[in-house]
Amino acid sequence: MKLTCSITKDAADQCSSLEGSAKDNCYFESLKCSKIKNTQFRDSCVAELAKTKDDVKVCDLIVTSRTQGFCQEQIALQQNDVSICAEILDEYWQGLCYYHLAIKAEDYRTCANILEVNQNIDCVKKVAIATNNAELCDRLSKQNRAECLYKIATATLNADLCAQFADDQVNSGSCYLKIAKLTGNKELCNKIPIKDMKQICDGYLEEAAES
Repeated sequence: MKLTCSITKDAADQCSSLEGSAKDNCYFESLKCSKIKNTQFRDSCVAELAKTKDDVKVCDLIVTSRTQGFCQEQIALQQNDVSICAEILDEYWQGLCYYHLAIKAEDYRTCANILEVNQNIDCVKKVAIATNNAELCDRLSKQNRAECLYKIATATLNADLCAQFADDQVNSGSCYLKIAKLTGNKELCNKIPIKDMKQICDGYLEEAAES
């Protein structure tokens, strides 16, 4: 008795009966990227394929440098591997790669690899706040330093940090006021350098004590 086998089309072969973007979409969904005609769409497909396989080498098949950088950044995040960031040629995606992994690991040293100044500063600020490391705030510009100190001081209820705003009486006063409200420590009201703000602090704590 002679055996015969029936050949059935897989999902990708079924895409061949479609036309235009519908065909490309079909191949994308089945991750048959090599069959996609549109270059940018094919690159996006390869990026998804690389994520599915969790293999950064697949990103090398991508033609456009921006999409290749995105692909490498995604794998770096999946594998939590900062060394992959160094292989990214696209500056935008390389910066994001270091940024996301620095924040994830709460490691300010990784922020130093970011070339874009504002992103570098934001990276250090986020790590400082996440780790309550007030010393890192001193690496920031005046406005960012104030925000950094305020958030750490109020999160840790460390009123000593409120004195580090130097000549910035508004932020210093706001810092003492917030911690006084959170702790009920009336003595902190006396450290507020702005008269109106001190009165608000005194009034709030007096009402709280009476209620």
